[in-house]
Amino acid sequence: MGVITGAELGCYSLSGGERPFGRANRNADDFMFGRHHGKDREDYAINFVGVRTTYNELDAQVERVARALFGYGIRQGDYVTFAMPNLPETIVYIYACWRIGAIVNLADPRTNPEGILERARMTRSKLLITLDLLAADKIDPILDKLPCEHVILVSVTDSLKGNFKPKPLLGYFVLGDRSKKFTKSHPAQMQPRGKYYWHKHFVADHPFKEDIRAINDPGMVAAVVYTSGTSADGLMKGAVLTHDALNSAATGLYFTVEPQDRRRRDTFGGFIPFFSAYGIMNGMHVTLCGGLEILLVPKFDPNKFAEMILKLRPNTFLGVPRFYEQLANHPKLKGKSKRLAFIRNPVSGGDKISLASIERINDCFARNGSTAGLRVGYGSTELGGSIAVMPSYDPATSDFPWRAQGCVGYIMPQCTALVIDPETGEQLPFGVDGELCVSSRNMMEEYFELPEQTKEITYIAPDGTKFYRLGDMGHLDANGVFYFIDRYKRSTMRPDGHTVHPSPIENVIMNHESVQVAAVVGVPLGVDTAGAIPSAFVVLREEYRGKTPEEERALLLDIDKLCLKCLPERDRAIAYRAVDEIPYTPMGKVDFRALEKEIFEPKNFLLTDFAFFPEWAGR
Repeated sequence: MGVITGAELGCYSLSGGERPFGRANRNADDFMFGRHHGKDREDYAINFVGVRTTYNELDAQVERVARALFGYGIRQGDYVTFAMPNLPETIVYIYACWRIGAIVNLADPRTNPEGILERARMTRSKLLITLDLLAADKIDPILDKLPCEHVILVSVTDSLKGNFKPKPLLGYFVLGDRSKKFTKSHPAQMQPRGKYYWHKHFVADHPFKEDIRAINDPGMVAAVVYTSGTSADGLMKGAVLTHDALNSAATGLYFTVEPQDRRRRDTFGGFIPFFSAYGIMNGMHVTLCGGLEILLVPKFDPNKFAEMILKLRPNTFLGVPRFYEQLANHPKLKGKSKRLAFIRNPVSGGDKISLASIERINDCFARNGSTAGLRVGYGSTELGGSIAVMPSYDPATSDFPWRAQGCVGYIMPQCTALVIDPETGEQLPFGVDGELCVSSRNMMEEYFELPEQTKEITYIAPDGTKFYRLGDMGHLDANGVFYFIDRYKRSTMRPDGHTVHPSPIENVIMNHESVQVAAVVGVPLGVDTAGAIPSAFVVLREEYRGKTPEEERALLLDIDKLCLKCLPERDRAIAYRAVDEIPYTPMGKVDFRALEKEIFEPKNFLLTDFAFFPEWAGR
């Protein structure tokens, strides 16, 4: 049977006597700061709107806050809820919690007040950390219901040093239209009231002189991170991650980068939110363990990704496919230039990407001075972020199969992977599609207080090894390369009972010269009607927009002609609609649920198969 262990692969360069697979007997805080010695500690760790913090300074800030938390009464095993954007204080408070053994409970600050309340209640949190600008809308409505005695308010100006003058619209930079409130509610003009406690006052009021450090136990819980995936049962699921999981992910990812590319002092685009597993693992802990400088972006506008990359010029950054497509389509990057010469390690994850998109992105990099290839990765919240990623490669010369459809790179060093039949649980051989399963040290312990749901996604191999069932269709090859084909939960059953998988359709549509992006979903025929119509929502490239209805119809028919050429007739979309934009989730993934919500109306689509709509034939 096809079982691959990352440690057995010959594709990772192990050097310097380091042991990436040995148990690092340290908590995440000790593990990260322990990787920086001597002059390395004077390297910059954080850059926030031009204010830079070294690793030494960050360590000192973490120590002060950790002592305040301990002096306040937070102890090992206590929960602290965060509703914070990517600010320096977010990093400081997280590592301070880990230093004393407290558990960080990460709430999306964009969620509604009841969502924040539910996360704080379910973990019985002793404190809540949030941004002052969020208090009025997000915290005031739930203040008296919170289980914690105090809410710590952080200001965007807390990390600004000395005489540094914030830009006039720093408030807008962080929270958009809330900038007016920012100017009226500056911390210097406000006093804490009731449960509210200003960050600076909190640190000053709770000094603690004795030893505060938690017992070194990497198996101790470090964080609860909430999955952004769809949930058929509607339950909010919090993945429980240990210190060992965080450190394992950091070590494993380090060895997926070639030695010549492991550069301290490189910059990292810090816009992936730290409240996600992708953010706290890949965007924060892994990055700081590697000695990079995080360019913090507190308010990230997904529609301005390209402008942000061109302005900040990060050497390494993460993004979903949509962001990279935006970069490849940017007007300043159409011709030849050196504008992207700074890019060394661009990584895409969080959503599937077509080969056509990868080729367009790589061509854009090459035209604009970068020899880097887009490194597609794969992972999940339950596995603490990443479990597979493409190696660094030069698209012009590499023999790595980056062009293979569905390829998401090598399984990572600390992971073991296999594929099973989703119905029988039988292990499948290399090259055969089934449900992907992974066992890893960075795998979650459980869903927080949801034993039945945890059991549902657990597969126990014949040798007793515990695997996480990803719920995704794919396969492995004998070289340890991972292939992600589609999500089982995205499959669509037509009214005639035939199951259609959207991803292969999307991949073909994306190969058409007129298409910028496409999403295929099953749109239901009616509330009480079985089956759904595989429907393609297509955003045309700029030069193909503004067509007459007849010209647009001809384009869509040509797209369908390409699908008929590349796919079995019953496995294509049978309805098409050209749209101005595709809906996205706050994390930048295609919001398939939003597209599936409407009831199918034939008049709103171009139909290419009239088996279910005979009355529309010939119209």
